[in-house]
Amino acid sequence: MEQLMKIVYKAPGQSTGKIILASAAGSWVDGNAPLSNNAGHSFAVTLQHVVANNAEIKFLAYNNVPPAVPNVKTKSNSKGVIIVRTSAGVDSAAWVVHTIPGFPTAKTPYTWPAAENARGHLLICLTISESQINAIGLYLNI
Repeated sequence: MEQLMKIVYKAPGQSTGKIILASAAGSWVDGNAPLSNNAGHSFAVTLQHVVANNAEIKFLAYNNVPPAVPNVKTKSNSKGVIIVRTSAGVDSAAWVVHTIPGFPTAKTPYTWPAAENARGHLLICLTISESQINAIGLYLNI
């Protein structure tokens, strides 16, 4: 997993977003690919670990509107994915926090839900230490 600190804001009615990178603090730049582009979009690349069969990658996805599970009632609006590489000597994980209902679908190639173009969305991807995962889990109640 590469080191990631990215934020994408997608305004309502648009299929592309603005991205801020950790190296360009404070300056928004045009996203270089529509969110529907499953080849090369920064979040598609990150989420490829959720799709691939890789014994060294484990993930936990949480969403108050999980894909293909009707009538879920929660008191939370939390949505995200934690991706961990289990290789020896690796102490980093990716944490994607987002606002997209029913996203992502595990073991399914990245697909941006076209119905969500009408709404505004935020995606945040952080690289975290594996030692922080338990604390995050406590706050998420998982």
